[in-house]
This record gives sequence, C-alpha cells and structure tokens, in this order.
Amino acid sequence: MRRSTIFAAVLAVLAVLPAAASAQGGHGAPDFQDRFTEEFVDDDFCGTGARVEAVEKTVVNGWGLEGEDFFILTFRSRVSLTYGDRTIFETDAGRLDVQRVDGEFPGPRTDLAVNTGIRAALRIPGEGTLTLDRGYISFLISFDENGDFVSVELLTEAGGHPSFDNEVFCEVAIDALGIPTP
Repeated sequence: MRRSTIFAAVLAVLAVLPAAASAQGGHGAPDFQDRFTEEFVDDDFCGTGARVEAVEKTVVNGWGLEGEDFFILTFRSRVSLTYGDRTIFETDAGRLDVQRVDGEFPGPRTDLAVNTGIRAALRIPGEGTLTLDRGYISFLISFDENGDFVSVELLTEAGGHPSFDNEVFCEVAIDALGIPTP
C-alpha cells in the first residue's frame, strides 16, 4: 500500500527520535529545522511495474523537550511524479503533535499522533485537485523494539482522509499519469 510521502517521513522521524532537545519547551524558534530536495525513481509505482520519477522538496521544523515524550513537527512538502510526458504533484502541509503513551525510547512503544492540515493533495497542473486528504486526524502508532513500524490505529478523523488507510492515492495517481493497467 502506498502512503503519502510525508507519512513515510513521519514514520521515520518517530522511529528514531526519543524527543528532541529543547531549551524553549516547544515555543519560540524551532529546535531543529531541515530543508531537503530528494530525487528518486520508483520502479514499481503503486505495484504497476511502471517507472515513475519523483522530486521531493520538503521543509520540516521541530520542537521537543529533552526527557519528555512529546514533540511537534510542522512540515511543507511538494513531490512531482512524472511518467512519460505526464507530471502530477502531491502536496503535504501541516502540523504533527506526538505524545508517547506507552513504552520508552529505545524499545517497543506506542505514540499518540495528532495531524492537522493537508496530509496529501494530488493535483494535475492546469486541471486542479484530484484528491484531497485534509483536516484533523488522530491515531496510535506502534513500533517494535528495533524501532520498526508495527501498526497504526485510527482514533478520530474530521475533514476527510481518503488516503490514510486505503488505495485512493494509487487509484487516482495511476489514472492521472496514464499508466496502463492490466
């Protein structure tokens, strides 16, 4: 199953961060900032066997408390997906608040995550929005003793999140890119 790029990035951050060091308790200037551009190729886009080129531009800011199991991320990401002469864009922007509810880092643990904003908007230039995953969503996310993702449990959602736990993204993106399917 293909999840939004920012969701994958969030999983990676949650897996390795016990809590970021902070002298400001989540207020003021961010404790860490990252800005990156990554180019990559997905040789089996959404299980189709099609080769899709991607360029992701992301900005992430974070606040956290040393010794506390809580942190905040704000993010803005734009991913261009190109197949042949067709290009579509996935946009993500919002805020993620994470609170540890069980376990300790490192080790098996469960976090409560609350995400607000745009989790995934899929657009075709000049044609508009194809799908929009936005609003408020809270979920429990569990990791094993190695920090590997185990499960996610949806708790609350408002605003519409068609890409959170189903194949809406892939269905729409395959069609928009003109990828032939059997």
